[in-house]
Amino acid sequence: MEFSFVEELVHRLKVFQAMATNVVTVSPENSLRDAQITMREARVSGIPVVKDNIMVGIVTIEDIIQALDHGYIEEPIDRWMTRDVVTVEPNWPLSRAMSILDRTRFGRLPVLDEDGRLCGVITPESILRALLTELNRLLARDEKSEVTIETLESEALRLRFEIEAGDYDRAGLASVQLKRELASRGVEPALQRRVAIATHEAETNLIIHSTSGGTIIADLEPESIRLTVTDDGPGIDDIEQAMQPGYSTASDFIRSLGFGAGMGLPNIKRCADHFEFKSKPGLGTRLNLRFDLKPRSATGQVQPADAIPSL
Repeated sequence: MEFSFVEELVHRLKVFQAMATNVVTVSPENSLRDAQITMREARVSGIPVVKDNIMVGIVTIEDIIQALDHGYIEEPIDRWMTRDVVTVEPNWPLSRAMSILDRTRFGRLPVLDEDGRLCGVITPESILRALLTELNRLLARDEKSEVTIETLESEALRLRFEIEAGDYDRAGLASVQLKRELASRGVEPALQRRVAIATHEAETNLIIHSTSGGTIIADLEPESIRLTVTDDGPGIDDIEQAMQPGYSTASDFIRSLGFGAGMGLPNIKRCADHFEFKSKPGLGTRLNLRFDLKPRSATGQVQPADAIPSL
């Protein structure tokens, strides 16, 4: 079974690397009203109950709602808290904690050391922050990725980007580099943005859907910018369906990472002045795009910036 880079990262990280350490707690002697106020101020939906540095239970927003409904909101937390709490340990693989979160549908998992002391809390938000932090670190490390630059005839410049399948940590890198090159050549910001959006969508498609990656070639010509995007497979069975906004074959895991919303090809078409798309199952896909240096709409007016999607 093959894993994407992000999946491998999840298996490599430990719980302590993804937990939130600034944990708000309450004492068992506090009232449920105190817990309600603390939750509201901290903007959390559950709070560990700690006594003598040892976690003894947890109280959640559901407990508060029950207390309000049945009139015991002023009673001590100790009488109503959940004592049998599912916890994790700091040196566990992050993947194990994620599996427990997914299975139990809990919003948080307290992290206890070997002595039962609370040292953090794992939540979906803390996991996402940890993954983004690690991916950004790797992205900064690899920002100077391999890009081939070639000078062509008639003052044209060719940039060639090799995109690897499943390389989610570099998603968007080609579009950033190309946008910088356009800016250095004095291309107007609105056009920079359109080219960057189309490039970002194209490289994301290569990362998610291609069998072994693909290539993006950007030709910067005196009157236009041309993008050629190719891959060797698997190809698309129904091009018309693939062009429908929202249609996607991305897995739930890919969607959870923020990719595969099904707007790639429609966004690309909206951004380009010329759009040509060819694909055959088993043979691969080729995308030819052109962006005029003075883009105009069908009415002959310069296309406004707000007519294109956000990056």
